[in-house]
Amino acid sequence: METTIFDVDVLSLAQAVSLSNFLHSKPGVDDVIVDAEGSKITVTYDPATTDRTTIKNSIISAGVLLH
Repeated sequence: METTIFDVDVLSLAQAVSLSNFLHSKPGVDDVIVDAEGSKITVTYDPATTDRTTIKNSIISAGVLLH
């Protein structure tokens, strides 16, 4: 397993929950922690199944801006 952290725009609590559920549904994603106050998303994933770029693109497709 690998873990990566993404810095994002400010998220509401509802956006954080929705994004967490969305990312959990992605193949290879093991754990997601969305820190709405700290504007960070921590994702633990299986590198044999997915990668940082795929996860990043999923976050962007959900309408969340990355920094």
